[in-house]
Amino acid sequence: MSRAPSAGVLGIGVFLPEEVRTNDWWPEPVVERWRAQARESFLSSAREPELPDLGPGAQAILAGMASVEADPFRGVRERRVMPPGMVASDMEAAAARQALAAAGVSPGEVDLLLSHSQLPDYLGQPTAARVHHLLGLSPRCFSFGVDASSNAFLSQLSVAEQLVRSGRARHALLVQSSGWQHIVPRELPQSAWFGDAATAVVVGPVRDGLGLLGQAHGTDGSLFDALVVGTPGGRWYDGKPVTLYPAEPRQTREMLIGIADRGKWALDAALAEAALGPEDVRFYACHQSTAWFRAVTQAFFGLTSAASYDFFPRTGSLSASNIPFALAMAEREGRLQEGDVVATHAGGSGICWSSAVLRWGR
Repeated sequence: MSRAPSAGVLGIGVFLPEEVRTNDWWPEPVVERWRAQARESFLSSAREPELPDLGPGAQAILAGMASVEADPFRGVRERRVMPPGMVASDMEAAAARQALAAAGVSPGEVDLLLSHSQLPDYLGQPTAARVHHLLGLSPRCFSFGVDASSNAFLSQLSVAEQLVRSGRARHALLVQSSGWQHIVPRELPQSAWFGDAATAVVVGPVRDGLGLLGQAHGTDGSLFDALVVGTPGGRWYDGKPVTLYPAEPRQTREMLIGIADRGKWALDAALAEAALGPEDVRFYACHQSTAWFRAVTQAFFGLTSAASYDFFPRTGSLSASNIPFALAMAEREGRLQEGDVVATHAGGSGICWSSAVLRWGR
């Protein structure tokens, strides 16, 4: 009986729009108002948490939050912005072409396409179909969207790995894009936290011992209203402006406070499945939804031997593209080498969270 192939990353592509939006794009009166409101923000560590059992994980998160409270931009200096007329599927297709070239895989060899667009071209349909068309993929390529917010990449990776290992797909193309700043009014501080980008990852068979070694996934629907895209006081389809906001600020607070503890559970479980420990990890790639996320979680997870790649100040959060972007940049700069054990962690609104452990290489 033939053994199921190992599945891993064959190539990554990145697309960043040319326009750079710096912090001086926001009028000074708006920024001053953000400063005045900072202590009332759901991100303020000075507020009473009103949560039981404030352990070391929560304390680490509060310290991270406090480290950027004096900065109304929360550590972001610049971010990329799509030009007028560009949509998510355009960015995703550009990143996908780069990923396919890096992997040495032709469009006709892609059997599975998974997409996640934080700012989709249209509501009610995934961008996968248009990306499929733009790339000229085979009509037999199975294409659909994976709706897991900022956790979409690790969710896509789990699905792709199963289909590659089962033989249902030889090569899978995973695409992700970010664009929340286009639905947040300029006068709100959230408008400064995100940047536009797209990434793409080709997953396929790799040599034994490489590829995805372990994974773990969690969900807590009791925090469903922590951070949403909708219409405050109504529904997004009521015809009023749609924006990003905390529907239930206390849930937002609890979601943030629990980041480290939830992440440690997931990463420990993924490492255990891989029969590895934190000391074996050589590179750590995570969500980077804030300036402090990577440093705080890496220290709390005990990944003392791992390299990393920080980009939040130069791009803002890239949502589901955060982990692929970190992996791509680290590989290009030589921080990520063949055979390195890679630990990943991300979480998304809803809420859901995941960790995956891979051994890098083909």
